[in-house]
Amino acid sequence: MRSSLSIDLISCAVISGTLPLLFLPKLPSSLIWWSVAGIALMCAGCCGNKRRVFSIILLSFLWSTWYAEGVYRQVNRYVERSAQVQGEIVSADINTEESQFLLLRVKQIDGQPLPWTEYFTLPLHFSMNDQVIARQMAAGQQWQLNLSFKAVHSRLNQGGYDQQRRAMAIHQPLVGQVKSAKILDKSIDIRQKLIYRVQQTIASLATQDIILALAFGERGGMSSERRSLFLQTGTAHLMAISGLHISLAALVGWILARGIQYFFRNRYIGLWFPILLGWITATLYVWLSGVNPPALRAFLALSFWMLLRTKGINWTPWQVWLRIITLLLIFDPLMILSDSLWLSCLAVAGLIFWFQWVPLPDWITFRYRVLARWFHLQLAMMILLIPVQLFMFHGISWTSLPANLVAVPVVSFVTVPAILLALLFFWLPSIAMLFWWIADYSLSGVLFILEELQHGWASVTSSMLLFSGLGWLLIICWRLSLWRCGLFTPWVTFITILVPFWQKPDEKWRMDMLDVGHGLAVVIRQGEHAIIYDTGNRWNGGSMAEKEIMPFLNWHRLSLLGMIISHQDMDHIGGLKVLQKAYPEAWLRTPVISSGGSCQQGDSWQWGHLTFNVLWPTVLATRAYNANSCVLRISDGKYSVLLTGDLESIQELNLVKHYGNALDSDILQTPHHGSKSSSTVAFIQAVNPQATLTSVSRYNPWHLPAKSVEQRYKKSGVRWISTAKSGQLSVLFYKDKYRILTLREHFMPRWYHQWFGSLLHNE
Repeated sequence: MRSSLSIDLISCAVISGTLPLLFLPKLPSSLIWWSVAGIALMCAGCCGNKRRVFSIILLSFLWSTWYAEGVYRQVNRYVERSAQVQGEIVSADINTEESQFLLLRVKQIDGQPLPWTEYFTLPLHFSMNDQVIARQMAAGQQWQLNLSFKAVHSRLNQGGYDQQRRAMAIHQPLVGQVKSAKILDKSIDIRQKLIYRVQQTIASLATQDIILALAFGERGGMSSERRSLFLQTGTAHLMAISGLHISLAALVGWILARGIQYFFRNRYIGLWFPILLGWITATLYVWLSGVNPPALRAFLALSFWMLLRTKGINWTPWQVWLRIITLLLIFDPLMILSDSLWLSCLAVAGLIFWFQWVPLPDWITFRYRVLARWFHLQLAMMILLIPVQLFMFHGISWTSLPANLVAVPVVSFVTVPAILLALLFFWLPSIAMLFWWIADYSLSGVLFILEELQHGWASVTSSMLLFSGLGWLLIICWRLSLWRCGLFTPWVTFITILVPFWQKPDEKWRMDMLDVGHGLAVVIRQGEHAIIYDTGNRWNGGSMAEKEIMPFLNWHRLSLLGMIISHQDMDHIGGLKVLQKAYPEAWLRTPVISSGGSCQQGDSWQWGHLTFNVLWPTVLATRAYNANSCVLRISDGKYSVLLTGDLESIQELNLVKHYGNALDSDILQTPHHGSKSSSTVAFIQAVNPQATLTSVSRYNPWHLPAKSVEQRYKKSGVRWISTAKSGQLSVLFYKDKYRILTLREHFMPRWYHQWFGSLLHNE
């Protein structure tokens, strides 16, 4: 007689089968998929619980990979196509500082209805260059757009944010570049009308951007300074509509229902009415938030919990947690890629773990028990959420405990309820305005306190990830008294964690060309010290120094000793001021008169094992253009690298004439991003590199690199590698060899990091 499998065991099997989506280098081929399906069916028909559990793991793996393959096929079907698209605007949050983005739900492509299998899985982000048209778009409107589809493609660097993984997690793998637009239906939906009305009402309030984020999930209007403030104080979770806020909305509905029940007869008073009204209130709040994935996920979990309460089912907290995660992953396996899912799951798991393993002491008197419980809760969040903070944000806020002790109760029990009541009474402007003021004053007070605490943020290195779960480990060791277990004690584990800190890297030195889009940033490092050649681009509100360079330096625990600027184009000098502010002691060399140290032909210096020789320009300039690029040859006596900036063909030929075979280098930085104006045959032959590294963005408007230039290098037997295709490019130099590693192919080969679409460049 077969024994039945427990629900918890089935849940663990389902989650285990979905986890491979996190680290698979590529999705299984049809042959492998069907082979696994056959094995799963055979195991399902066998006796024994172990085989049946294994079959569930395999079936979950098959479902999750098939689901992911559907997204992959969707990209390949539409990418690099031009089409006429009809659809409905889902979101028009166009107040971002960097660019204009909207969200469209496609209904027709080239006059043909979208297949039903894709109707709910093909929302599209698309950029709108025409600001006049962009400002006319609003949620609910129907538009006809002529656009070209492009695959989502993100910059990839160690320590940086993985935008491509996020795009897959939220089912937005395509971008549409709009060529022309025509409105078909001007009517906007109720939610957008409400947003417009609220915007007009609260226009004079100092915290209107945060209020809109908490009321409607519209965070595009929030300034980068405020985003940084919330991140650096560990309170960013409060500024998005999450499970906490949806639960508060349900609580408001429950309280209203209990008030209404005062007028009911006794026989009509029960649990079902408060739960129902709480669920309806939560539903409305999720709708107001634009049904964004985190809010929808929290709503599904809340609905499941309410159903259990209504049915009187008593599951343990761990059972509820495990089974809700299982349902979410069955509903959408790609949620496993979502940072917000991991944050939510670990936060809930941390709370359950903390209250069971570290309960509040009984000796605390009733008078102080509420404050003690609140401090106890926030201490749990600070300690147990360290793994998520380190993995997601690559840093930790040491002031998050006092920040959350103040911000959480104010935002949760004053701001959010005031916003909900203001929305409830929006048809009575005077009453609604009173609640908007309460929300504004409460947020202003929170901001004042957070500004005093924002300097507690500390970036961490990759090695610190080993310590991220130390809080969990110490609690388990303490409660189980594992220090009494003899030789294999927690101290052995702790010493093992410290081993990487004692190990020194095998390479003598290393060069990393960072993926900074269209621009250049090359880090040369020995040990824990680094020099950077060019600093990437900048734009209104940000720069590559903040987005990519500094996270990379912090991730590898590097101290920046100096900066070399090839020339003064913005895509090469854009991050200079940010880096100078962060590293005020770092020296500067440029080919410009009176701008730090010189970078002129004949200059040379020694740094550790490396010799730096400047080959160009012959004279300093008042303003350095491409032709004045600082050309730098770096050598350790055996291997060498040639950095060229945006050098052009005339200067290349001058270098060949002056230096000849002395230009010979193992690694070449492709001049001018692979432009036709550079990389002459004579120059390539004189340098005779084994590989050329090209810093370029995939979808740049100049269509770089030129195909003819790429072919020129390949015909010369030079290995061509670009940041557009491979992300961060790293060259590790050892005593007797060197290795070229890329992020997309070596450091983090993942199926969602693949080059989606054809290998043609920048169509």
